[in-house]
Amino acid sequence: MEAPPIIAPNRRNPAWWLAGACACAAVGMVLFEFNPSYYGFYPRCWLYTSTGIYCPGCGSLRAMHQLAHGHLATALRCNLLLTLSVPFAVIFALRYALRWSAGKPLPSLAIRPGWVKALAIVLVLFTILRNIPFAPFTYLAPP
Repeated sequence: MEAPPIIAPNRRNPAWWLAGACACAAVGMVLFEFNPSYYGFYPRCWLYTSTGIYCPGCGSLRAMHQLAHGHLATALRCNLLLTLSVPFAVIFALRYALRWSAGKPLPSLAIRPGWVKALAIVLVLFTILRNIPFAPFTYLAPP
């Protein structure tokens, strides 16, 4: 008796990549056209609406909108941490895409525990500092 062949998933199928790229482009177009400061259909931060405390992500949509329009200083003012992390995310995504397009094996997405701890410390410190209501720290809070 013969068993049916096992069909392995094809990770190099361009349809998945095309669907993901189209979804990202659609989200990017909406974010480019509709300023989160003026339109209310964007999600609101649960932490801020319930407690008045800025989380590390508060102002991220506004920062991405400003980056899409090329306003770096305003994006830094909206969310410093996100704006500074965008180049690293772009470099990582480009390296991943180049390896995929060259047919090389994709690297694992495992992150070392030290990096996770460092990221957690940075996020906690950023959250604490942006909620201090004194002069130099108020620039970390979104406008």
